[in-house]
Amino acid sequence: MVILGTIVAIVTAIIISSFLGPYGLLTMLAVGFGFLFSIHARVREVQSDLKLIKQHLGIMETKEAVVSNEEIEAELEREMAVARE
Repeated sequence: MVILGTIVAIVTAIIISSFLGPYGLLTMLAVGFGFLFSIHARVREVQSDLKLIKQHLGIMETKEAVVSNEEIEAELEREMAVARE
């Protein structure tokens, strides 16, 4: 449906630009800007909806914890001690 609307809008812009002559390019740029603005608004709406869905389901974005080299070495030594036993 979106593709059909895009095709119809492009064809309409070309027809309008052919009737307007020198203002045709300006008209096509305005239509292109309108498309970009519409797509941007829709993407923001979808991102907002996705954020609400994640909150509702309790899905959190986890970031990796920063582990120091000393902690890694201590854990490796513990694992090696357990493996020796």
